[in-house]
Amino acid sequence: MLPKAFRSVSKLNCLLSPLLVAGLLLTPASMGQDNDEAAIPEGEAGPGAAPYDTFHPDRAKEIEKGLAAPKPLYGGRVIVHMASLPKHVNYVTENSAYTRRMLYEVHESLQIEDWEQHNFRPRLIETLVTEDMVVLNPADATNYAGATDVRVKNPKTGEGQPPHIAAKAVYGKVEESADGYTVTPMSKGNSLSEAVTVAKDHVQSVELGTVFSMALRKDVRWHPGAGHTDQMLDARDVYFSWSIYSNKSVDCDEKRFQYEKATGCEVVDDHYVRIFQEGQYSFAVSAITKQMTILPSHVYDLSDPDNQSFQKEFTDEQQGEFINNNPHNQMWIGLGPYRITEWNDDFVECQRFVDANGKCLYFDKGNAGYIDTIRYRVISDDETATNALLNGELDFFERIESSDYFGGRTKSEDFTSKFYKGYKYLGVYGYTGFNMFRPQLKELAVRKAIELSFDFPSYRVTQYKGLSRRVTGPFPRNAAAYNNDVVPHDYDPDAAMELLDEAGWIDLDGDGVRDKNGVKLSMTFLYPSGNEASKIFGVALQEALAEVEIELNLEQMEWATFLDKLKKRDFDMCNLAWVPELESDPEQLWHSKWGAFEVEGSNHSGVMDPYLDELIAIGQRELDYDKRQGIWHKMHEHLYENVMPCLFMYNVPRKFGMNRKIRGFQVLAIDPGYVIRRWYYHDANDPTLRTTLDR
Repeated sequence: MLPKAFRSVSKLNCLLSPLLVAGLLLTPASMGQDNDEAAIPEGEAGPGAAPYDTFHPDRAKEIEKGLAAPKPLYGGRVIVHMASLPKHVNYVTENSAYTRRMLYEVHESLQIEDWEQHNFRPRLIETLVTEDMVVLNPADATNYAGATDVRVKNPKTGEGQPPHIAAKAVYGKVEESADGYTVTPMSKGNSLSEAVTVAKDHVQSVELGTVFSMALRKDVRWHPGAGHTDQMLDARDVYFSWSIYSNKSVDCDEKRFQYEKATGCEVVDDHYVRIFQEGQYSFAVSAITKQMTILPSHVYDLSDPDNQSFQKEFTDEQQGEFINNNPHNQMWIGLGPYRITEWNDDFVECQRFVDANGKCLYFDKGNAGYIDTIRYRVISDDETATNALLNGELDFFERIESSDYFGGRTKSEDFTSKFYKGYKYLGVYGYTGFNMFRPQLKELAVRKAIELSFDFPSYRVTQYKGLSRRVTGPFPRNAAAYNNDVVPHDYDPDAAMELLDEAGWIDLDGDGVRDKNGVKLSMTFLYPSGNEASKIFGVALQEALAEVEIELNLEQMEWATFLDKLKKRDFDMCNLAWVPELESDPEQLWHSKWGAFEVEGSNHSGVMDPYLDELIAIGQRELDYDKRQGIWHKMHEHLYENVMPCLFMYNVPRKFGMNRKIRGFQVLAIDPGYVIRRWYYHDANDPTLRTTLDR
């Protein structure tokens, strides 16, 4: 019998979109304050929306006097720090946190996760209808006039088996009865003209929430470029954006896994499109409507006559190359309130999307932002960036070191007269990944010994002044998926040495470094240039491992080279941070499919564990939110206790400084933790500011 929650489209949509239910916004009680205490107790962020300007020194005074925040004015420029320059902002082929941040302002998705309500709401679409799919037995399909051709997941697995097979199905709202399954069409252009009842013995499977029919807005303009000045979003753009993930020549291996599950797309008319899933998938709504980057067909699709590079005939390789290396990957043609107008090695500048007369062309005027210009300034070294902030060359910087945050540099009159500071917890966590293909690291005993050798509690106090929370698994600390019952192992170097001894790693030649079968227990710790926190941790880990006779060498390198090393698995240990959604599909990081040495993806450690694969498969299909979190809890525990593919380290708050003249700052649990289009200036005497959106 079908679960009760799935018996209506509206209920299904509600159930499929609780990804943010567990996401917690910071409240004043959990906000960072000036505090010179050596350690601040760990605590969880509380529920509810954080008020604007929580950290601004003037806001407390305004609240005390019963005053409203100052009235926003339009105009001005903000300069925001960026630690590294991404190759480009086409998120299909550039899996960068900074790419994603810029896209928040220069692009739009079909839906967005609501910042406060923790739910999905439409952006580029007017309506979304979610329907279920009844897959028919091949012999019985001819009994149903409305049956449509679909591709579903192949129930047979193994070498030589295709991932999908052709099938016939009917789709709509499914209700189970004694006679079978009643399927009622709900969407425009549904292949069924009326409700039909399918006998149970005619059914191969029932796949819930697998067909998404979307009506696009008709007032959405693409930014000008590629010879076009007034191109509108249409269904062809969505169709093309879906189709590219099946092209193996497109450099999107880190994201392809989600879209391989979307096996069909149908353009119903110019502004109505339908996407079919291979089967029920708990992350389908997020993957299709939020995370799928919508590309302009007139820029990227070689088959589009409006494309300046239109070709009648081309190969998948040619199309893939055209997407991977398109010049508009940098000079992005997007749909957001800001468009990229300049890209160089020092900064990326984004200007408000307006016509020649200064009229805003963005479709959602109420969400178009107050600031006219956003400059993302690239400064790879954190010390240099801190100096830039103090010198007034940045308006916002969120990587202030603890020594500066708690020290005199941010307490001086020179700082406090121009800036204010605070800290915010996001789902981000740091980790040191192990390359389990290396002979030194392929044994669990070695990986456990490394963890036991490092004094994480003391490091939390000395390095972070207590402003960090240890993590033990792959999900954000504030998410329901995180298993709080899994506690970190105690610091125990003696136990570490016992593990190594038992595993046969012994210093046979007396040089102070253990060895086994002619292999030295010597490894290199790889970290990105300019990241002072990674360097400091590397030095501390190096000293700790030397005490148990493990040699650790440190090597820093430029970001692009660093990423290339990871993709090719040309590393021993690497220091990184992961920026997950509050709930996201763990397949890309932990499934065996992406763990093989020759596969480029995000499973850099080479995790290939059948039990994890099983849990991921079950979780991907489980639509009940609470049950799914229980599955992730099991996964969390197994990863930490039985796999340990990395050192799960800390959820560290981002300590920031902000220009006092800017108001509208709000801390959010979702990366990047703020929304630039909410920031504003308010000085009525500033001639560069105005009271209206349009110039």
